[in-house]
Amino acid sequence: PFICAQKAVEGLKEEGAEAIFMDIHAEASSEKRAMMMMFQGQISGIIGTHTHVGTDDFQIAKGTAYMSDIGLTGCRDNIIGMEAKVPLQRFLTGIGGHFNVPDKCKKIFQIAIMNLEDGKCVSAKKLKIFDDGRRIESDAWLEG
Repeated sequence: PFICAQKAVEGLKEEGAEAIFMDIHAEASSEKRAMMMMFQGQISGIIGTHTHVGTDDFQIAKGTAYMSDIGLTGCRDNIIGMEAKVPLQRFLTGIGGHFNVPDKCKKIFQIAIMNLEDGKCVSAKKLKIFDDGRRIESDAWLEG
């Protein structure tokens, strides 16, 4: 994925793209962080997905916004947004199954908002909105 991403970013820049955003859907935070180290200062933002657990490492380095994982958007009162039965079965027996999204659940929406100037991120925040009306905003820190 690193070589492929490198070629894709080069291609986008050759086409004149100013703002380039990457969603890295990977399990390991080390892969996501390595992608950040490789592209910081070259693209506008890199936000990780996949683990469903939001991380507290939102930062801006050399004009590139980065967060290891934005976190789950969807059902929040179960296991990674899925009905608990099959994940628990897998942990207890080693036998998997089809994950299902519950018909009814408590919900959360999460989003990263980035302000760009000339393709560089100058400020960013993460916004969480709960179905009961609560909102949590956190600013990305600027890496010196």
